[in-house]
Amino acid sequence: MINDRAQRVPPVRDEAPSVTGSAVGRIFAGLLVLAFAGVTGLFAPLLVMASDSCSEEDARTICSASAQQIVGGLPVGAAFVAALLAVVGMANRSAAGWGCLVAAPFLLVVSWVVALGLAGS
Repeated sequence: MINDRAQRVPPVRDEAPSVTGSAVGRIFAGLLVLAFAGVTGLFAPLLVMASDSCSEEDARTICSASAQQIVGGLPVGAAFVAALLAVVGMANRSAAGWGCLVAAPFLLVVSWVVALGLAGS
C-alpha cells in the first residue's frame, strides 16, 4: 500500500523558467536596441562634418554630394527601421520577435560602418 501511494504523487520538477524567453529579457533587450538606435540617429549624421575641409580639387569620397547625403541619411533611416524592429521584437513572443531584436543592432552597426567608411575615405 505504501508503494501505491508513492506512485500517485507527481514527480517534482527541478526546471527553472528560461531567462531568454521571458518578457523581462525581451523588453530589456528592446530598450537597449532603442537606446542604440537613438544614439545612432542623433550622432551618426554628424559625420557629414568630415567634409568641412573639402576644397574643389579634393578627391576624397566624403567631398562628393552623394556621399554626404548617404552619410547624413543612412544612419537616420537605419535608426528608424531598427526602432521599429525593436518594438516588434518586444511585442512578439515567437522566434520572429527574437530575430527582430537580433537584426536591429546588426542594421545599426552596418550603418555606422558605412558612414564611417565614407567619412574616413
